[in-house]
Amino acid sequence: MKTMMKALLSLTLLLAVALCALPVHAEDSLPPLSDLFLYEPSEGEENAEATRAANAAYRETIDALAQPSDVVCESEALRFEALQYLAVDDFTLLTWRVTNLTDKTVFLTTSEFYAAFSGIEYDVCGGWQWDSLVLAPGASADARFHGTLWSHFEPGEGEFTLDMKVYDVSQDAEEAAEMAAVGTFSPAESGCPLLEETRLAVPMTMTAGNVRSALKDGAPLEWEMDGYTLRVTQAEMSEVGARFALERIYASRDAALADPPDGETFWDYELRSADGAKWVSTAYGNIPDAPVELEDGRWAWQYSTRVYYMVCQPETVVLRARRFTGNGYDESANVDVELQF
Repeated sequence: MKTMMKALLSLTLLLAVALCALPVHAEDSLPPLSDLFLYEPSEGEENAEATRAANAAYRETIDALAQPSDVVCESEALRFEALQYLAVDDFTLLTWRVTNLTDKTVFLTTSEFYAAFSGIEYDVCGGWQWDSLVLAPGASADARFHGTLWSHFEPGEGEFTLDMKVYDVSQDAEEAAEMAAVGTFSPAESGCPLLEETRLAVPMTMTAGNVRSALKDGAPLEWEMDGYTLRVTQAEMSEVGARFALERIYASRDAALADPPDGETFWDYELRSADGAKWVSTAYGNIPDAPVELEDGRWAWQYSTRVYYMVCQPETVVLRARRFTGNGYDESANVDVELQF
């Protein structure tokens, strides 16, 4: 399988650094959990008011799913206090406060490779002040991690874990903060002593989302197009993501190869909201290297896409087929079908 990015917008991963002492319980230091999904249309963006209204309603949905946590993890160097979490349909979001218990300036470092949920790694993830942070003696900072699991976790009890290393950077605190802010600080190369390796571990209850489907009783939807049949085999949306799968079916293998999804000219698909509101934040699509033969002897390109992050939940999604001609997309070749959830 080969992967092509269909849309990637607006999830900025802030690698912030705290050098001065922060209030241990600074109420305004961490934005509300639902602000991860906040979307502010740019100046002149079409349908801006529809997008704002839909986004506000969606963030209320997210807030309703958030759960408080009173979990505290403490090591010799650090104290972690879990604040809120959300765990729905293989998506998790956690906020916490970390306090430096030592009399040294410390550097906390980790990466997505050291985050897991009951042993399952993450596919697409990010956060705020979670993977690169400098703390003065006694200082506290708030952090957030969010991500979608690489594979499915059945609803039930699980545990989020994040392994990290803690270094003493007291002798080069200012330089460490400056370099960490731009992601270039390596404590090991700088000769900073390792104080400890520690783990943040927070139990969570993974719940099943309210999944809506555009397929009645699971039956595929079909439309006859110019030269092929479009068959949608999956169109599902929950509170935290969406999945789509379709087939472009041709009478023969040669006909399928003559209309490829890559090359100098190709087709692809765009997911739009029927009311014009912006809804997809991050999505990735997959296509096979070659068409496949179906049971009835016809041939099909099988395409799927997953929306990892969205900024609202549309009632109707417009699936738009587009054609790239080498000099850009030919707007006159757009073909839309509607999927009602």
